[in-house]
Amino acid sequence: SMADALADSYENSGLLDQNRALLRAADEDVAQSLAALRPIVNWSANYSWTQADGSQGGVSFEDQVTRTGFFEVAASLLLYDGGASQFRTEAAKALVLQTRQQLIGIEQDVLLRAVTAYMNVRRNSEFVALRNSNLRLIQEELRAARDRFEVGEVTRTDVSLAEARLAATRSALAAAEGALAQSIEEFRAAVGRAPGNLQVVSAAPVDRGPDAARAFAVQNHPSVKAAQQGVTAAELSIRAAEAALGPSISLQGSVRLDDEANSTERLGVSIGGPIYSGGQLASAIRKAVAQRDSARAGLHVTGQSVAQSVGNAFAQLRVARASSEASELQIRAAETAFRGVREEAT
Repeated sequence: SMADALADSYENSGLLDQNRALLRAADEDVAQSLAALRPIVNWSANYSWTQADGSQGGVSFEDQVTRTGFFEVAASLLLYDGGASQFRTEAAKALVLQTRQQLIGIEQDVLLRAVTAYMNVRRNSEFVALRNSNLRLIQEELRAARDRFEVGEVTRTDVSLAEARLAATRSALAAAEGALAQSIEEFRAAVGRAPGNLQVVSAAPVDRGPDAARAFAVQNHPSVKAAQQGVTAAELSIRAAEAALGPSISLQGSVRLDDEANSTERLGVSIGGPIYSGGQLASAIRKAVAQRDSARAGLHVTGQSVAQSVGNAFAQLRVARASSEASELQIRAAETAFRGVREEAT
């Protein structure tokens, strides 16, 4: 069934696994940015052994041996940096939300590919069945034409026309079988298994008009939401770059224990900020502004693309419905013509 195909395509998609891993990586970016706001504790240990030669001016003394060692634990905590770390954390969270929306978009693409592959297999299977039926009919017509030629009812030209129709029918059958083979391979790639005997699927209801569907898509499409989160992350990056111009305050402390079990404690506050960086900080701000402008333009382009896709989909739907109605009229006209030709032959 269609539901089985959708479930299998979702379960077997390597593309989804890839983007889930990207989402997990984006989550870790948030954890790393949060680490800047938390205490940082490090330890270090050192041991050295030194031996000095005791001879001097031809007189020998006992060698001087010195042994030193220590173990130290140091901790630091960022107290103030103008909000730069907080802005970077919020930007990382916005990027996580953007990646989530991108994953939702990939899920839709995977399911749409499975639906398209499912319907293509069904359509091309019907085409092959029709071509086979047509081939049998043309073969019967060719045998009838040859029999009538033997008794002198038709000319050799009529037999040649029947043979030409048979060759054209065989060519159309080969093309239909090739299209079916390609659609089966696409189904296997999209769903992860061979199609088998596919069930009939009823037409999906369309409960919105073009304008309403376009407005809904522009507001709710995952690509649009992802672009919106990208704009948010870019704006937060600007504020983080601007905050880097200000001072920062850190609390630092350490405890050192030497090899004689003597301890030394140290606690202090350090404050500092940039005076001149060769234009690096100003360049970082300009870069963040340019990336924000690019993200805004990307949001505009994405909205236009989504609206265009909705319009194209409704146009294709109208064409398909009109083609279906025209085909029904063509079938009825062909049946009427066939009955007339049969009556004339009688």
